[in-house]
Amino acid sequence: MSERIAEALDLVVRAFKLGEYDSNVIGMAAEVIAEVEFGMTKAPRGSRDVDGTWFVDGREHKVQVKAWSEGRVKKYRRGTFLTLKENSLPDVLLCMIVYCSKPGYEIIYNGPPTAVGKVEVNRPVRVIRFDHMKTADEVASILQRLGLEERPRASRAKVTQIESGSAKLCSICGVSFPVEEFEYGGKQLNSYCTSCCRLHGQAYARGGSEATRQFREGMRKNWSK
Repeated sequence: MSERIAEALDLVVRAFKLGEYDSNVIGMAAEVIAEVEFGMTKAPRGSRDVDGTWFVDGREHKVQVKAWSEGRVKKYRRGTFLTLKENSLPDVLLCMIVYCSKPGYEIIYNGPPTAVGKVEVNRPVRVIRFDHMKTADEVASILQRLGLEERPRASRAKVTQIESGSAKLCSICGVSFPVEEFEYGGKQLNSYCTSCCRLHGQAYARGGSEATRQFREGMRKNWSK
């Protein structure tokens, strides 16, 4: 590991010890990794939808760097996601997990964003989940390295059942989360995880009940077979 990357990752760990605050330190570390490990040239300050460029196969590629914290992946597991504007996609998406419990990182994806994820209905936004970029076995292996065990998925007919005293399946994305992810709006054990609930609300704001129906059906096609 280069000295520059080691310094950036050390900052991440030290910042995390102060508390879980909103911070750009994860993104900073990710861009340093992209510069050192992949030869990315950082874009001028203020550039939109691109973090830098690198020269591959005889031409310059626009690169967008996305980083998930270790804590975020532990919370949302295979349902961890990012979004990109479909009308301004970069040539390359570089996604990684940056650890907070120790200096380290793991590359999740390095390739064209058009090869992963799905475009939302009636909205030019590409939603890319963890399990869009890695196979089920690869996701499970990474989660195990983070100290997590994957829970088996249930069939659609059983999707609202609680698997144990501490976990439940989201009826939209079909992913198992701790029951705390279903406690919001003054209610406990809602049907949707907090992430899907937010996206469901955004769909309704765009196109009402028909947009939410299309959103639910589109998400369920990914797993309810």
